[in-house]
Amino acid sequence: MAMAAEKLTALGKQIEQTTAAPNAPGLTGQQRETAQYVADMILELRNMAKAARLFTITVPLEYAFYEAFSIANRVQVPEGELERLRELARSAREQEQATSLPAAE
Repeated sequence: MAMAAEKLTALGKQIEQTTAAPNAPGLTGQQRETAQYVADMILELRNMAKAARLFTITVPLEYAFYEAFSIANRVQVPEGELERLRELARSAREQEQATSLPAAE
């Protein structure tokens, strides 16, 4: 049960980190397509550098790829979903604590 609470908490944090701020305007279709194209091109460059064993070039290209990919694939989390995940994590922790208490005899 401890794993469930930890996984829910981690999922909530991951969603918070990978989604746009609630008041931030969403990307237009062209911006999303451009970010995806940039990610694809950077990935090709990264693969070329990796094949040539140019590791000092590979690492920054990987960072650039992750940034472009995350922008191209950013999603809007439905309102209230983060709070729902927090509530599920709290419930899982409470269940875990209730089952780990020694039984009164």
